[in-house]
Amino acid sequence: MAITARAIDIPTTDGVLNAYLYAPEAAPDDAPAVLVLMDAPGLRPALHGMAARIAAGGYRALLPNLYWRAAREVGFDRAAFSREGDPERERIFTLARGYGHAQFRIDLPAMLDALAVSAARPAAAVGYCMSGRFALQALAEQHDRVSAAASFYGTRMVTDAADSPHLWIPRITRGEAYMCFAEHDPYIPDGVPATVSDAVARSGTRHRIEHYPGTHHGFAQPDSGGFDPVAAERHWAALFDVLGRVPR
Repeated sequence: MAITARAIDIPTTDGVLNAYLYAPEAAPDDAPAVLVLMDAPGLRPALHGMAARIAAGGYRALLPNLYWRAAREVGFDRAAFSREGDPERERIFTLARGYGHAQFRIDLPAMLDALAVSAARPAAAVGYCMSGRFALQALAEQHDRVSAAASFYGTRMVTDAADSPHLWIPRITRGEAYMCFAEHDPYIPDGVPATVSDAVARSGTRHRIEHYPGTHHGFAQPDSGGFDPVAAERHWAALFDVLGRVPR
């Protein structure tokens, strides 16, 4: 399917968020909306390619730069990031630590407004790594306009903070949630998947949690050291399955 791609600026109460909108060329305004929420390294060709694939499946895919308060362009260096002790690692992790639930709470309604979604035509949210929890937050806090969330190897799902996701996930009352975890993931401590599973089981949302055997963190991102093409295709199948139930 032919698609279009354009950069857009979205006003928020904190300033202007920059994003990219991918959409089917035939019906760019009518397709269901999907928030494609970035992993810690930020916007880069790999994520643009993933948003384009979602658009080619018949959806409007909004890819926001969640680091917009700090940098309009991140300029991620994958090779440097992969080296232990390289300053690039600390630069990226500093950006990630600087973005949390409070900032996403401001950005989310602005992004949904830009997509013109409503209760009759809600959006879905998909998040990777640091944004797995933000996809779920979208479902929890904007349930009238977000009907589904998918989290792939989401981090910081269980913390000591008062707004730790495992504390508010049980309060989600509707919609659909899909979560998956890698078998080998240094960013997700032992016991977290079980705690998250218990939390979502106590919620009111339809849900499914899967564990992908033999995989590592980042298995869906084609530029990741943990990329696994077989698991990545399984991830695409699971994601499009969830998206297929979003009201059109």
